Amino acid sequence: MINSLRGKVISIGDESITLEVSGFGLEVFSSRSLMSQASLLEDLFCFAYMQVSDAGINLFGFSDERERLLFLELLQVKTVGGKLAVTLLRHLDAEQILQAIASGSSAMLTVPGLGAKRAERICFELKNKISKKFSDIKSFGEQGQKDHVSDSFVMEALTGLGFTQGEAVRAISKSRTEAGHEASWTEEALLKASLSLLRRN
Repeated sequence: MINSLRGKVISIGDESITLEVSGFGLEVFSSRSLMSQASLLEDLFCFAYMQVSDAGINLFGFSDERERLLFLELLQVKTVGGKLAVTLLRHLDAEQILQAIASGSSAMLTVPGLGAKRAERICFELKNKISKKFSDIKSFGEQGQKDHVSDSFVMEALTGLGFTQGEAVRAISKSRTEAGHEASWTEEALLKASLSLLRRN
């Protein structure tokens, strides 16, 4: 079992990085935080998971053990495979995913490739399980409940302006990420920040 990797970054794609390890080029499907740490021709360490299936062998990379543990929990959900789980970690960070699951805010998990029904299944199957793996999940859940009130208002406003639900979710998520997890939002401020991001793209 491969639990970690260290090697030179020889390419960076939209979904993966390629590490040169002992002369071999290994494609590693990566979380957003790991992708942000990668620089061409620089050494990189990551936590890893190797998935073997009928479709082949895939490697997945994470910036820390917390992300890796969350990834493994996501794999326990029926119909969620490795590439879908890491796609979620590429659009949202681990704390946002934990907040969404703890508060049952499945709309926050609807990223490209993961629809509403599957997001609801993730929340339903993992809500009670993650508290055993993440000792501080209670605080995330409480924050997630507060965030959800603002998010619902902003989601409705953005979709009313013609943006898709997916665009709205990503804009809200990115606004929160750029401001930092401890930022305090009003609904109006979050709407303004999300609109600004959408208009730039």
